[in-house]
Amino acid sequence: MLLPLALTALAVLAPPQDPQPGMLRGRVLSAQTGAPVSYARVEVPDTPEPLATVADSAGRYVLRRVPAGLHRLRASRVGHAPLEIEVFVPPGQEVVLDLSLALRPVALPPVTARANAGSTISDTTSAAPPELAPATIHTIDATPGVAELGLGTTLRTPSTEPADPSDVLYVRGAPADLKLVLLDGAPVYSPFHLGGLIPAFEPDVLRSADLYVGGAPARYDGGLSYVLDLETRAGRRNDFRVSGAADLVSGRLRLEGPLGERAGFLIGGRAVHGAGAEWAVQGGFPYAYADGLGRVDVSIGEESALGLTGFWNHESVRLGTSRWPHAAAEWGNRSGSLRFNGPLAGGKVELTAAFGGYRARLPLDTTHQVPTDGTARRVRLNAELSRTNGSTNIRYGVSYDRIAIAYRTQPASPAPATLRADASAVGEVAGAYVDVGWQPARALTLRGGLRTDVFAPGAKVRFAPRISAALLLSERAVLRLAAGRYRQFVRSPGPLVLPTEDAAKPLVYTPPPLTLASASHVVLGLEQELADALRLGVEGFFKVFEDVPVVVTSTGRDDEPSGARTELSRAHASGVDLWLRRSRGRLTGWLGYSLSWIWTVDGGATASDLFSGRQMLSAGAAGPLGGHGRFSIRFAYGAGLPYSALAADDVMAPPPDGTFAPASVRAFSGVEMANQTAPQLPDAPDEPYLRLDAEISRPWTTRWGGRTITITPYLKVLNALNRRDALFYHAGAAADGEPQPLAELPFLPVFGVEWTF
Repeated sequence: MLLPLALTALAVLAPPQDPQPGMLRGRVLSAQTGAPVSYARVEVPDTPEPLATVADSAGRYVLRRVPAGLHRLRASRVGHAPLEIEVFVPPGQEVVLDLSLALRPVALPPVTARANAGSTISDTTSAAPPELAPATIHTIDATPGVAELGLGTTLRTPSTEPADPSDVLYVRGAPADLKLVLLDGAPVYSPFHLGGLIPAFEPDVLRSADLYVGGAPARYDGGLSYVLDLETRAGRRNDFRVSGAADLVSGRLRLEGPLGERAGFLIGGRAVHGAGAEWAVQGGFPYAYADGLGRVDVSIGEESALGLTGFWNHESVRLGTSRWPHAAAEWGNRSGSLRFNGPLAGGKVELTAAFGGYRARLPLDTTHQVPTDGTARRVRLNAELSRTNGSTNIRYGVSYDRIAIAYRTQPASPAPATLRADASAVGEVAGAYVDVGWQPARALTLRGGLRTDVFAPGAKVRFAPRISAALLLSERAVLRLAAGRYRQFVRSPGPLVLPTEDAAKPLVYTPPPLTLASASHVVLGLEQELADALRLGVEGFFKVFEDVPVVVTSTGRDDEPSGARTELSRAHASGVDLWLRRSRGRLTGWLGYSLSWIWTVDGGATASDLFSGRQMLSAGAAGPLGGHGRFSIRFAYGAGLPYSALAADDVMAPPPDGTFAPASVRAFSGVEMANQTAPQLPDAPDEPYLRLDAEISRPWTTRWGGRTITITPYLKVLNALNRRDALFYHAGAAADGEPQPLAELPFLPVFGVEWTF
């Protein structure tokens, strides 16, 4: 009897045992979007020892050893309203509970910030290659400019017999320049390498490449097709640095460093020499390219800065055929800009003085080997004042632009009835603009602008309104809508041949004056952040081009007078751009796709069959390879790219077999239109552009003389698919009449070394 009584007394007097603890887990989400709220604090404050944790980047949280029973659960995050609820935790059980936090911005007292006004031109950060990808895609179909200045105009003397219609030199690219490209504020035609032997841009010297397919702010004049604003970076002032590379095809060198206590410099250059590629190219290496860039930045006082930039490049392709045994096409730019940034009247002023020069040269007349020169010179001045008042930002300024275009031919040897031409055209534009940015709500940003320009000759006053809106759909997505009108001078195309009764006298080619063309854009785009540093964007556009010059060439049939005349045409363009890019992390890369259509109405009349469509695809990736190596790969594809005919007859005679006898032939000179001499010249190239390049490298780092030296051997393969693409084609050179690529690039492995110290 004593044992049962003792056990009963012990059970009564002993303290009760705590139930087994449980666990809380779940996710912290945004109440507005459902997106994870990373790094939120989650706690149970009413336990003897408070339990707390921090959610991870995906919003997940776990609280272990939570005492069984009813508890208060609290979640908080900066920028969100805190949440507190009651939750019952059963003994030894797991409770899954998602928490939703409402967005609540934190109101802060007014803050006065002062910054160096020159910082915008003193940024030394290089743009990541994925950020340059959208602009790189548009260089695939860019013309080198030989057709933009009149060099593609048909020229022939009446004393010679019409050439075969297929005896034509083609260049990839459209025959009119409707774009606006700025390099540190200076206008340039083609500041990129087009042959594909080295990158189109040098990534490490560019700070940004802003591409406006449409909807550019009012501060940009021109750019009927698109605006590309390139900004170089400033030289790093903390120490002198030298970097470069040399391989079997090209070389580059860059120097940067301080100039005293208040200035810095950056000097760089690239060249394509091809010395180690002669074995792979039949007939010798035909490409040549070189460029040079220099920039100096000077700090003036505490808040002002002065920047000076100079740029030069030259590119050539040898067109060695039986008809042009020693001829070459060549083109190049030179530009410079002087910019001042500083405070003024409570805002910031930016003053820019810039110039740009361009020259293209090629043999045009295949019979007399007539070399032709086209030049364009531009002077550009701009003064802009910007200020911020609360949520409103205002930018207004004045600008002046002068363009002078010259065209000249000089026969290799004097001959009767050969063509000589020496003509020029000048246009001036003076304008004023205002851009106003306003944020009426947290999720909505509006921008409106207006340009007023006076075009001379003619003293034409024109207005160009611009408007855009950005709507924040969520914390990771934004919708943009933009519309605007753009105007710029366009060179009217030929051919205009003044006849002469005396064949012994030279003929005179007189191009029409510059024509004022215009375009209207509507652009709708959506940008989404899919994950950290991974962004997706889609953009659709519709454009209307007006008063674009069109050459109408008649054969004299169907009661039409023979000859050529220039008419003003109306064209329409629409398309979509899609891109995906990751600019940070171990693996970076991009994917871009562009699809567009062009159709035109002749002379404002009925719709015609002048329709063109094209698509472009570009992709690239870079990342680690093995333990210490790196790899990169680039792919490009283009179908339906425009081609310009650079040598043809102004009046076409029908082929001997009589298979082609149209009443008239029209040539459209819009930048986005495929060359419309294709009906006249049925052998125009239509093969798609296809290119794959790959590279592997392995850096080695050491210390010498107190400095860090990095040596990186690399092996790259150009044109890995051995696709015979080229910039230039000669139609009619082969027996089958198919266009033959000139200076094509073969499969080319290249070994080189890069260094930095």
